[in-house]
Amino acid sequence: MELKNIFKNSSFDTLDKNKELLEEHDLLNIMGSPNKVFLKFLASKKIDINEDEITEELIDEFEGSVDSINMKLAKIQRQKEIIFTERKVWINIKEDDKTKGSDLILHHDRITIDETGKEIPYSDMLEIELEDGSWSKKIFKITTNDDEEITFEINEDNAVPLKEIIEDNIYNQDFDEIDALLELQSLFEEGKISAEELEARKAIIYSDDVYCTNCGAKIDSDSLFCPECGHEVLD
Repeated sequence: MELKNIFKNSSFDTLDKNKELLEEHDLLNIMGSPNKVFLKFLASKKIDINEDEITEELIDEFEGSVDSINMKLAKIQRQKEIIFTERKVWINIKEDDKTKGSDLILHHDRITIDETGKEIPYSDMLEIELEDGSWSKKIFKITTNDDEEITFEINEDNAVPLKEIIEDNIYNQDFDEIDALLELQSLFEEGKISAEELEARKAIIYSDDVYCTNCGAKIDSDSLFCPECGHEVLD
């Protein structure tokens, strides 16, 4: 339902203000209708949206609600799943004072900016920051251990999901064998795994063997697909 059909009794001025505010807070869908979770919130507050003007205070109250937080988390998770599946995300980079589009490709140990071939290992990343960019964009800034700054522009819907994915990968690079062994020992001491399982898991940690992330079968290091389930081996 279009915005004008929901705010039937509003003046054109109020309608424009409501539309602008809802767009600013990403509460309009592609058809121009208010988000259903937001409408549910208004109904719970017993607000007559046919007469009352939407205010910043009302938006702030909604964004602090459990439903709003859950909606944002679900949106971030969906975007993360898309990026994980495609293993790349579209970005804009500056080169010779010109803006160019490029795929940013995700690997298990690094990212690559496809247009320039620049590679940044997760282990070299010190800090990741997001800043406001042009309309519907965010500036993604990576600071390395050598104080180099790599910046690019990214669609704001992908900014937080990509940041979380990279931060997870940075953590995984730092989670070395010692960390894994200490965690296993803790599980054993808490009685959550047996002595036999402790030794079996230790053997896996010390081994260079590769295992399928889909079915758990052992895979040759040079295999492209799992021999058991056919799942692609990701680098």
